[in-house]
Amino acid sequence: MQTTSRSTLAALCCIAMLLYSVYLGAVGVLLPYLGTAFSLGAEAQGRLFPANFAGFVVGVLLCGYLSDHWGRKAVLLIGLAVYAGGLLLFGSASSYALALAAALLVGAGSGAMEVVANALAADLYPEKRAFLLNALQVAFGAGAAASPSLCRYLLTHNTEWRTLYFGLAGINIAVFIVLSLCRLPRSERHEALELAALRAVLQKPSFALLCLMQALYVGAEVSFFSWLPTYFEGRLPGGTAWMAGVGTLFWITMTLGRFALGGLLGRFALLKLTALCAGGGVVFSALALVWQTLPPVLLCVALAGLFFSGIFSLVLAEAGERFPRVAGTAFGGVVAAGGLGGALVPWLIGALAGGSLGWQGALLLVPLSLVGVLLLSLHLSTELSTAR
Repeated sequence: MQTTSRSTLAALCCIAMLLYSVYLGAVGVLLPYLGTAFSLGAEAQGRLFPANFAGFVVGVLLCGYLSDHWGRKAVLLIGLAVYAGGLLLFGSASSYALALAAALLVGAGSGAMEVVANALAADLYPEKRAFLLNALQVAFGAGAAASPSLCRYLLTHNTEWRTLYFGLAGINIAVFIVLSLCRLPRSERHEALELAALRAVLQKPSFALLCLMQALYVGAEVSFFSWLPTYFEGRLPGGTAWMAGVGTLFWITMTLGRFALGGLLGRFALLKLTALCAGGGVVFSALALVWQTLPPVLLCVALAGLFFSGIFSLVLAEAGERFPRVAGTAFGGVVAAGGLGGALVPWLIGALAGGSLGWQGALLLVPLSLVGVLLLSLHLSTELSTAR
């Protein structure tokens, strides 16, 4: 069997990221349908996030480590299989408890896919590592941008919500088959998560702060795009027509922002760029919730996406700069921390929305989380300047 070209393997890594983002991007549109199907309130719907991201964290930590021992391809195939199995189980779930168990599997599979696809892409093109990693983030953004509107269109044209899960699982199985037939180059390198090195890195206060920054950011991002459709449908005058479009708008500007970020890297300190992005995210996510007129709210959502776009990769890059000898370990730890934030903050917002705060008050946790990112980035920047 001939070795598969590096470009084909890199494309499969991008497709794996896109498949994960399609699921995640459509969650906000699907939540009301799940609520109707299983007779759930906002707090119960929000339990989907802890289930999904708990599995995600396990997938990141375990499969990053295993890919060092079993190889990238084998573990990526496991991730694709678990992800497809979780989607099939979710689509056939007869109770919400079973759906939550399926979400755990979906999270574990997607966590494995994310960490191993990034590692494999970096191994394939070590001379173009930054370019490939950014390409994977662009693929993620493209899937997340397309899926809300596509999902809404299908749901409003007599497609049952369960069919969407079965369809995505089918595409995932097709990618699994293609990848299983591929043969990786002999030069495949292994630079993934090592648990022993992770324990050593965890002793560094700066690493803990970077993990906290990522947890706050991912929690804010997932909450914003996942709960906005519910907020638009029930609380914003004229917002129902934009229930799906708001997610697409947010991810379009997120993707454009990631393209633009490439031109700024190297010109400004990473933490200063992080502070700028977090500050802009605070302002525009808050304004999107304060205003009650549709056009300015949509403008603020778009601008919020533009500023949100760089934070995830900037925090990862800062971790790589601070811990260059264990960059793979640092990446794995920071991504896992982001998964914890993605589990807790959206669930908390769903729980608070059912009380006196309502959706508008509960969603203010998004800009508050970004305030934490802003303050921590300024603190670490000052600490770094003092050390020099």
